[in-house]
Amino acid sequence: MSHPLSDWMTDNAELFRYAGELSCMREKAERILLSGSASAFLAPLFRTLYPDAEIIAATDEEAVLAEVARECSDIVEECVPLLSFNAENVDIAVSVLAIQTLETRELTSYLFSLFDALKSGGNLYISFPQAERPGLYPMSEETSWYDAGKTVKMKRYQAEDVMKALSLIGFNLKAAEKDENGELGTVISIHAEKRAD
Repeated sequence: MSHPLSDWMTDNAELFRYAGELSCMREKAERILLSGSASAFLAPLFRTLYPDAEIIAATDEEAVLAEVARECSDIVEECVPLLSFNAENVDIAVSVLAIQTLETRELTSYLFSLFDALKSGGNLYISFPQAERPGLYPMSEETSWYDAGKTVKMKRYQAEDVMKALSLIGFNLKAAEKDENGELGTVISIHAEKRAD
């Protein structure tokens, strides 16, 4: 794939290793939601891990979906804002480096939408760059970590705040990990499971 985000992900593959480990968490997955631009580039990995699953790549970037379509023509594509995807009865939901594009007031709605998309007992994998200090961390312009010629609006969150929100919404936390990355700083990865009805 020629998109700079794909190149960046290849160079920083360690940040996505937990997504691959989802294959060990459930013997069978019929529906998988990949939410956000970075997640869409994971489509070939998930097609390999789950050859019979329906995979939905939802992002608001048409260029990303075009790249995904060239690699995996059988992926269901949705070009929608993060808060508007139409998935339901999903076994696995993946949100890689996506929530930092959301304002605080949008974060809870997004997490609820992932919760609603998942089946009871479904797995959520979410990762995001962590705030370096506790407290409010405003949305700010930063140089894009995958394209030095591009700036992006980004908000960093504390891992504890996201884990608390997931727990209150109805997820059981299974694991939390962190990685250090030159462009992003600390990246937090969380695996959670939707509580049984």
